[in-house]
Amino acid sequence: MKRAATTIALVARREVTTQIRSRTFLIGLLLMLVVFGGYGAVFAFVGAQTSESSLVLDGQARELRPALQSAADRRGTELTLTEAGNRATAESMVRAGEADALLTGGPGTFQLIGRDDVGAGLRSLVTEVVEQQAVTDALTAAGADPGQVSALSGVGIRTLEPADPERGQRVALALAVTFLLFFSVTAYGAAVAQGVVEEKSGRVVELLLSTIPATQLLAGKILGLGLVGLLQLLILGGVGTVVALATGLLAVPAVLLGTLASAVVWYLVGFFLFATLYAAAGALVSRQEELQSVTAPVAVPLLVPFLLAVAILPTDPRNTVTTVLSFVPFLSQTLMPARVALGVAAWWEVLIALALALAALAGMVLFAARVYRNSVLRTGARVSWREALRGDGRA
Repeated sequence: MKRAATTIALVARREVTTQIRSRTFLIGLLLMLVVFGGYGAVFAFVGAQTSESSLVLDGQARELRPALQSAADRRGTELTLTEAGNRATAESMVRAGEADALLTGGPGTFQLIGRDDVGAGLRSLVTEVVEQQAVTDALTAAGADPGQVSALSGVGIRTLEPADPERGQRVALALAVTFLLFFSVTAYGAAVAQGVVEEKSGRVVELLLSTIPATQLLAGKILGLGLVGLLQLLILGGVGTVVALATGLLAVPAVLLGTLASAVVWYLVGFFLFATLYAAAGALVSRQEELQSVTAPVAVPLLVPFLLAVAILPTDPRNTVTTVLSFVPFLSQTLMPARVALGVAAWWEVLIALALALAALAGMVLFAARVYRNSVLRTGARVSWREALRGDGRA
């Protein structure tokens, strides 16, 4: 047992040393920093554009200024209101991009004018204010008290659970963790399959297997690449943490630390789960050109939870489908940490999902070891899954 552990450690050390010293590791790390930095900049820019609007008022529209500002405050939208001396000046401001739109006219003739379009948010806000003003004027003309009518028609809002002041930060963290886990597991899982094919096609594996049992060689390779992937994940997470805290994007370090710890655990589980499958797939072929055809199906259970986590969880974190799927192995490594980041996963849910994933990992280790042993020395034509599983299983 001790000898096996030593052998696995030596193989893992060789993989770690080779990968870290390669230019591919550094280039890949820099590329991911650029990609994630670009994503962050785009999201920040889009968020700023959608939450800030500017409106220039002309004519009787100036009288709506208090109502417009009040409506914007209720919506949590930053609205900049200016007044133009005349219609021509107001239109030139919109044409020059100094204002998003111009509101002109009077009751019954109000017009909202944009350069080429008016954003849906600003359009909705102005329409609401104009309609409310029309109702108020009609009630006043009919001798009714608009304030009393408003009080009688109001609807109070309360929630059974207190609002989470960290909601926005949790959503951002959930998306960041989802992207990091998806790209890390995908990249280094594929690296395992590629390494298996390289050794097989170059006949290196025949030399290695003359001194090392197949299962120990496979375990060392997966462990080594997993550690390299973890190192990259920690570097990216560390850089992202420093930037988020320094720029004020994240104001609650405790939330971040818990999320990062969850991400590390689930990365390890997810990577080893998929790496065993990638390694088995790589052992079936002898050329890099054939690798894509056997690894493409493996990417499907990685892509599905990624899409669900990005498209559904930010707006509906307690969605029933995603909640159930977060317990399913091969899906939980993405969905459960996203739910943890959003603060909607109970501790016992995490433990159950983790136990199921570890049980699936144990089964995958046995499955991959058998396929690897029965396929890695067979060169030439592609080995089918059935042939690999029907082998005698000897190392």
